[in-house]
Amino acid sequence: MKKWIIIAGLCILVIVGVSVNVYFQSMKPISHAKDFAEKKAREKANLTSMDQFYLYNGDITYYVAVGKQKNGKKVAVWIPEKNSDQITIEKWSDGISKSEAINTVMKKEKPAKVLGSRLGMLEKEPVWEISYLDHSSRLNYAYVYFLKDNDKTPYMITNI
Repeated sequence: MKKWIIIAGLCILVIVGVSVNVYFQSMKPISHAKDFAEKKAREKANLTSMDQFYLYNGDITYYVAVGKQKNGKKVAVWIPEKNSDQITIEKWSDGISKSEAINTVMKKEKPAKVLGSRLGMLEKEPVWEISYLDHSSRLNYAYVYFLKDNDKTPYMITNI
């Protein structure tokens, strides 16, 4: 009986060890992207600290770093994966917040559940990408323009 308990314990230990290793290996690309974005944002946008990081996969992959510059102003920096020198910098105060973007979608679409939100870029314009489920449990995406002075209607991809 002791032998079976020891064998079962070792099997559980091996399974937990392998699972932890798989998790950390799968997180490496995101960690590298975050480090790259922080380095580029420090170089090109004078960021002194990075508070948030978003990975956006649209037509073009963007890394988005949000943080403070040397002058203390909070900015968002969009860094394309391929042409990382062609960055876009916007003052945080010139944009809408995550909660404002989600509220825009809630009013317009009335989703059953919001799954997530991230900063991204749609046709060279900064956006909030909001993913949500409708009342039929279908996946939908809403793109709410980040800049307050952009009066374009949010772009929707529905019923995926």
